[in-house]
Amino acid sequence: MMHSRKAVSNDEAKKEIKPLAVPVKSACRLVGVGNTSMWALIKAGRVKTVNIGRRRLVIYASLEALLSGRD
Repeated sequence: MMHSRKAVSNDEAKKEIKPLAVPVKSACRLVGVGNTSMWALIKAGRVKTVNIGRRRLVIYASLEALLSGRD
């Protein structure tokens, strides 16, 4: 029995991949808020972050939860 595979272009594959975490500056752009507002959300615990070395990254799923009202 042959299985057919749908050919997926490189652009389509990139659209399906969500990052696990993004820099704070990118999170601001994604959500549409300024740096001060994003840091207030982080400090209030409404946006989850992780430190990797000296970098602070925002967990992408927490941005989705914030915008969907699940936070």
